[in-house]
Amino acid sequence: MRILGTLFVLSAVALLGAAGAEEPPAPSVESVAFIAGTWHGELFGGEADESWMPPRAGTMLGSFRLTWPESRKRLYEFLIIEEAENGEVVMNFRHFGPRMELWKNEVEAPLSFVLVEAGPGRAVFEAPDRAQKPARFIFESDETGRSLTIVVESLDAGGETEDSFTAEYTRRKAP
Repeated sequence: MRILGTLFVLSAVALLGAAGAEEPPAPSVESVAFIAGTWHGELFGGEADESWMPPRAGTMLGSFRLTWPESRKRLYEFLIIEEAENGEVVMNFRHFGPRMELWKNEVEAPLSFVLVEAGPGRAVFEAPDRAQKPARFIFESDETGRSLTIVVESLDAGGETEDSFTAEYTRRKAP
């Protein structure tokens, strides 16, 4: 009888616990709001600026500029993070050269990534096609919100990092 009573109590606790358990919230553009702002750093021997508008209506808009002061070489990116109709959070972007010349490998479609991990100060986007180069972006902010690190990775056929680079930014104050 004691065993039956114990089983009843354990079952009741398990059911109540399951009923009270909350599903983690679905990822949203708000999950990556920490990247909003204007950021500056050095990258590949040049100066890098990245700006993100805060989330609004399920979307964030970003731009990137990499320049080398001693030359006329320039690289630009136009980026969009948005909530897709299927509920996924996606990041799409294209690279441009001077005079907004689109990179030849991106004429057909932008590079595309899906948010696969989000938490306080961290977001990971991965390409549905792991052969795409790059295939993964990892955004991390420090607890003060004054620095942003972006790790960009290409993956091998087994999903391991094949090549990567890291951009380290500090938040720029508004002019």
